[in-house]
Amino acid sequence: MAHLQFVDELVREYLLFRGFASTVKAFENDLKSDKDKGFRVDKIVEQIMHYINVSDLNGFKDYWTHLDTLVFTKLEVHVQPAVRKIEYSLYKLYLVIAAQSTGGVRNEKVADFFAKMLPELQGQSEWRDWFMLPYIQKPEENPSFSLYFTRAWQDSVLVSLHNLLATVFQCMPQPTLTSYESDAALVKRLQEEIATLKGKTLQQNEKISPSGHQSRLAQYSERLSGPLPLIDDFSAIPTEHLDSGLREAKGLRGLLRQMGGSPVMGRKSGRSHSQN
Repeated sequence: MAHLQFVDELVREYLLFRGFASTVKAFENDLKSDKDKGFRVDKIVEQIMHYINVSDLNGFKDYWTHLDTLVFTKLEVHVQPAVRKIEYSLYKLYLVIAAQSTGGVRNEKVADFFAKMLPELQGQSEWRDWFMLPYIQKPEENPSFSLYFTRAWQDSVLVSLHNLLATVFQCMPQPTLTSYESDAALVKRLQEEIATLKGKTLQQNEKISPSGHQSRLAQYSERLSGPLPLIDDFSAIPTEHLDSGLREAKGLRGLLRQMGGSPVMGRKSGRSHSQN
């Protein structure tokens, strides 16, 4: 939600334009004491770690209660255990950092934590061993607490907190004023799609337009208007048929010559002699 800073500037500019000077002053004061930090995850994690590092238990609880009321209580039921687990992990991180303090302040901070949190934690099994923490000289070497004093575990808690806040803020319903950027991007994308569809429609219309048909008909008419090739009447007869007919005629003539003449011609000559 980095764009919220820009929205804040728009609101301030609008209030100044309307002449709401007292409202602008109150708005700026609220921004200075903004617990939500403009919904910037890194700033919220930084604020939580500040309370933990200085062992400000009341400040941490108040800040977490604010986040719980604003965001976490509005989540679905199946997400609540994960939120509670991170909250308890932050409490354990608070104790680990408090136990690493030097001098008598260490035991004092740890004892103060359990004195304030006893009603909430005493009935939970995962906190049973933690009540021994004020009486252990070197808890970082104790098998029950050594894991929590490692850098890897502490970093994993902060990463889980960061991921939880980032996911929740992304899913939060936003007011209309903050959605102007996404709405503008949507309008621009729709305009581009409309322009693309118009171009495709024009191309299709050009392909199926009457002028296109007329141009193709003109091309066909030009081809038909040219001189037609001369066609021989006998060109349709296959050549092999003509060759076989000629061979048959030549063979018949040769046979008649061998027989001494044509029978038809002989009958004609005999008739002429009888007449004489």
